[in-house]
Parts: sequence; structure tokens; C-alpha cells
Amino acid sequence: SFDYAMDTKHFPLVLRGEFLYQKDIHQPVVDKDALARGNLTAALTTEENDFFKYVIGADITVLTNMMVSAQFIQLRNLDFVDGARRYTADPATMHLTNGLQKGWENKEFYSLFFSKPFGDSQEHRWNNITMYEEGGGWWNRFDVEYSFNDELIGSAEWNYYGGDENTQFGQFNNSSNLQVGMKYIF
Repeated sequence: SFDYAMDTKHFPLVLRGEFLYQKDIHQPVVDKDALARGNLTAALTTEENDFFKYVIGADITVLTNMMVSAQFIQLRNLDFVDGARRYTADPATMHLTNGLQKGWENKEFYSLFFSKPFGDSQEHRWNNITMYEEGGGWWNRFDVEYSFNDELIGSAEWNYYGGDENTQFGQFNNSSNLQVGMKYIF
């Protein structure tokens, strides 16, 4: 991982990134010819795949104290099987109703995050993150933290999932939720 902070003429800027190499991660592989013959054990197998995953992001502070962060995330399957009848499936969204959907050799996500304190002493905070997933899925979370005093903090959070039901976020469309909570610090 890395980060690099710099002060520009108009605002502070942080560039950051994280890189990960994963070896021998089991991924589902679908063989449509074996499935057509009724050989289920050969039609759906797992194979070891290597992955290279990374995040590149930039954070800036604008309007006195609002942090804005943008990220690009990519998951690269280095052993992706990409045939017409035999392919690597997406384990997060593969099911019978979408025909055992083919996965992504390079899956990309984009996010935009805003965070700003408020109140007389800047003791409260609101945050909003929106994440878009290649293929049409997306997720938005808005939350507010309110400090009643140094020990008691209230929070409210709204999560909304949408988009194509054959994406990681889109499949949770019916799981959008509102959460309210209290935290006591001792």
C-alpha cells in the first residue's frame, strides 16, 4: 500500500493505493456441454485461480472541512476461463435463474465518498458513500452520527441497493434498510 500527501494551491490532496496478489483462490467453472449431458459433477467444478486486486484513490478537503474521496477498484482474475461453453462463473451472483452467469475477468468498482462534521464544535458528522459496480449494480449509504456528550453517540444509517439483479449489489435490492443506534463509550 502507499499514500502520498501534498498541499496544492487550493486544497490538500492525498493519493493512495493498495495492491494484493492472491494465489490459488477457488472459483466455480461451468461446463455447459457436461451440463447438457446431465453430468453435474463435471458441469460445475472449482479451479484454483490467482488474482491481482487493487484500489487507487484520491482524497481532498474542500469547503473548509468536507472530505471528498474517489476510488477505482479492480479485481483481475489471472486464470479466467473464457470459452463459449466452458467459463469461470461469478460466485457472488451465479444461480440457475440467470443460467449460471459468466463472471468477469476484470471486475471494476467506482466509489465516491463525502464526509463533513457539523455542529458548534464540529462534534457531529454526516457521511455518504456511493459505489457503482460494473454490470449495473450500485449501493448508497448515508449515515449521521450525533454526539450527545463525550460518552453517548446516536447514529442513523440508510443503505440502498439497486441496479441489475445479476450483480453483487443489485441482488440485495430487497435488502435496503434503515438502522438507528446508540453507542456508549466508557
